[in-house]
Amino acid sequence: MDWARHCARCGLAAAFGAESRRLSCPHCGFELFLNVASAVSAVLRHQGQVLWLRRAKAPGLGLLDLPGGFVDPDEDLEVAIARELQEELGLKVGAGRYLFSAPNRYDYGGVTYRTLDAYFEFELAALPAVTLNDEAQALMWLPPLEVTPAMLAFDSLRAALPRLQALENV
Repeated sequence: MDWARHCARCGLAAAFGAESRRLSCPHCGFELFLNVASAVSAVLRHQGQVLWLRRAKAPGLGLLDLPGGFVDPDEDLEVAIARELQEELGLKVGAGRYLFSAPNRYDYGGVTYRTLDAYFEFELAALPAVTLNDEAQALMWLPPLEVTPAMLAFDSLRAALPRLQALENV
């Protein structure tokens, strides 16, 4: 954590552990807790296929991802996934079904953010018309069983893939 070399309160140099979630200044006693950020992902299903996005930006440039993103302050998971689907795809959907969660590391701008990604499933009766924003190069409908871990942008998604594939056999 190179960015955490000085205390946010007193500004003096401080040595913080690289993997610590609690930073404590030895000079003034200030404590900063680095808690996990919440994120959401949408598993949009239609006739055995899932909507995958090819990322247009780092991290994971060119790799597959699911629609979703960070939960804003004072926002619940259900509102966050609806907002993300609107922002990323121009899509309005009803309530999704919570599936599971998976921890992730999101490397951006030289900082590694620890997240907990919550996955929601949406069963679509018809293929929706979507409008991609600048975060995605393309979209594709693929059955989870045709997706490999090497195709995926994030550790949490690679960990979630077997669970998504298992849902195909239910």
